[in-house]
Amino acid sequence: MRWGYIWATVLLLGLSSPLQAAQRKMTYEEYRAELERALKRESEAKAAIAELEKEIKALKEELRRLEERIAAVKEEIYSLIGTDEQGVRAFQAQVEEIGKEVDALKGLSPDDLFWKKKELKEIKKRLEELRGSRIAALPEIDERLTALEGALAQIWAKVPELPSPGHYTVLKGDCLWNIAKKKEVYGDPYMWPRIYLANDQITNPDLIYPGWELTIPRGVKENQHLVVFGEWLSKIAGYEEVYGDPSKWPKIYEANRDQILDPNLIYPAQVLEIPRD
Repeated sequence: MRWGYIWATVLLLGLSSPLQAAQRKMTYEEYRAELERALKRESEAKAAIAELEKEIKALKEELRRLEERIAAVKEEIYSLIGTDEQGVRAFQAQVEEIGKEVDALKGLSPDDLFWKKKELKEIKKRLEELRGSRIAALPEIDERLTALEGALAQIWAKVPELPSPGHYTVLKGDCLWNIAKKKEVYGDPYMWPRIYLANDQITNPDLIYPGWELTIPRGVKENQHLVVFGEWLSKIAGYEEVYGDPSKWPKIYEANRDQILDPNLIYPAQVLEIPRD
């Protein structure tokens, strides 16, 4: 072990000897020259740093003046549209809330969107209200509103006139009343006439047979109303989504004389046309 250590030491000394020899060859004058070059480079670097610091200081001052000018311009703009920065942020929060709702609707199927029509109308109404604000004229907000309006239009284009109908296979002991009462059908036994009218193979509503595949219509068109148990014409006319005015019931009656013999008698499952002004 001792000899191995000695040989390793000798080898290291041998490898370092050329460097040591080279160092011994540098003269005092060479050292002085190298030192002077180093000091000169240091001085030049310090001078360059000092110049850069001056430029940085000047740029910072220019940036400060620009920020003050931007703040002043913002205040002028806010004054013109009758708000302040806090008001703009609150407005942006409303816009982004609608954006989240629109994003959630994008992934729905056409049939699912059919049942979201009320929600889509409410979103459209809220966008129109926001668009009517002077704050909407700000470029970044105008751009965002335009994008949301376009996205909403694309969603509306996917909404079908009617959703895909369902289907039901008649079981032993079934009747139209009980079928309509099932949750997966209508959850309302008074809707049985709708099944009857949608299926030509049913000639007698009291006679249906096991194994029959029945079509189950879903929803109604935009300007129609599906009558449910307990409704009458003035009640329907009073709905906000219809006319919002019970006195306008004659309009519904006149548009549906082919199926309403007596305006005091309407029946569940009737699909009424709702004329618009």
